[in-house]
Amino acid sequence: VSPMHIKDGSNTEEYFTAFVQKNPFGTITDDSVQPYGYGDAYLHSGLYTFDLGTGAERAPVQARFSYVWKKEDGSWKISHHHSSVRPAGPDMLQVARDNFQKWNDALQTKDAKKVAALYSTAGDLSFLPTVSPMHIKDGSNTEEYFTAFVQKNPFGTITDDSVQPYGYGDAYLHSGLYTFDLGTGAERAPVQARFSYVWKKEDGSWKISHHHSSVRPAGPDMLQVARDNFQKWNDALQTKDAKKVAALYSTAGDLSFLPTVSPMHIK
Repeated sequence: VSPMHIKDGSNTEEYFTAFVQKNPFGTITDDSVQPYGYGDAYLHSGLYTFDLGTGAERAPVQARFSYVWKKEDGSWKISHHHSSVRPAGPDMLQVARDNFQKWNDALQTKDAKKVAALYSTAGDLSFLPTVSPMHIKDGSNTEEYFTAFVQKNPFGTITDDSVQPYGYGDAYLHSGLYTFDLGTGAERAPVQARFSYVWKKEDGSWKISHHHSSVRPAGPDMLQVARDNFQKWNDALQTKDAKKVAALYSTAGDLSFLPTVSPMHIK
């Protein structure tokens, strides 16, 4: 947070007189060390996050650091310190969604080769399709699978997703839920499914090295659950036992009860 190149102790103190008023607290998030000489000097570099400010204005700042520490009269001293704000990386969630769109667009062409070309040929492919019992590990089987699948006129829509970047942004896991519309005419119907993709850079292009898709298990029929619980509450009323009715209400501290024939908000 200064344009200065500080070369003497008095300016160092002047800088920190202002900086410490920001209530800084640093946490290293990634680092490495390079020793020099006979262990009497080293370069310590990496990434740290600084919390700065007070109250509602306190916020984290992601930064990079380089320190050179060396022994002077038996004590460790900093002879070089370079700190800079960490440049923003790509929005990996948007990258993931753009790559999914590319894959979905390839399905619309009904060209199995075009779809299969998005999958890795580096020898580490793992593909577990939604509607096949196969574990596909090579490009020829990928193309064979999509030759049949594209005839179902598939169109995918992501309904929930998240991304976990790996390495230096050259690989990521994209997982979540999608809905596929399959079939033609009156037989066209949605299929809810779950997905996991691992995309990685190969020769500068994004390729799928892992794809696992599975039909989403059916959840409980919550409308029926609700109606069954209402019946239980109504049956308790028929007993005219107030304790039995009250026992159906939460005691966890988050109750909100607004009765029909009372002005009270019971908590």
